[in-house]
Amino acid sequence: MEKHLNFEALKRPPMPSPSAVPTPTAPRRNLVAALCATVIGLIIKLVPLTAGLAVFFDPLLRRKGSSAGTKPFIRVASLNAIPEDGTPVQFPVVADLTDAWNREPSQPIGAVYLRRVGGKVECFNAICPHAGCFVAYAAGRQVFQCPCHTSSFELTGERILPSPSPRDLDKLAVDEEKLKSGEVWVQFVNYYPGKEHREEKPT
Repeated sequence: MEKHLNFEALKRPPMPSPSAVPTPTAPRRNLVAALCATVIGLIIKLVPLTAGLAVFFDPLLRRKGSSAGTKPFIRVASLNAIPEDGTPVQFPVVADLTDAWNREPSQPIGAVYLRRVGGKVECFNAICPHAGCFVAYAAGRQVFQCPCHTSSFELTGERILPSPSPRDLDKLAVDEEKLKSGEVWVQFVNYYPGKEHREEKPT
């Protein structure tokens, strides 16, 4: 019996084996792997960035925390440098200036008047509360006198009325324990001028 060749079957491409057919889950696996690689890459980049930001802002946070507490006492003079008769003497206040990243040692930050009163020491900020000028001690009148707008103050710091100054001289705290060792340490604070009530300036 004569066999007939099927030319149509010869023209068809061979059928691929089942193992060669791509499964529909292959693209999904590739997408999940790409997403995982992206997430891991972001984490690797964010870790050093976060650490760098923490180092950068750490001085600011420490400074903010330290400014919330009470101000430290600063050595101003020896007790022997103050006359025993109650005459006020002006002394500069020198301290280390520190911002978030820099430190400048031994910088003048203001001035105070010190006077002995009954075995203790009184301290006044040398800034006039009116407009911020430095007051001088007028020995002839025994008063503090502002050269800018004629404000006058008693040796006790009380203003002599009438006065353009809205308040008395700003009295500052003195460390009583340090006085026993012959040194005068002052809690130096600057206040805003022109205000009736004392408002501390930020440092």
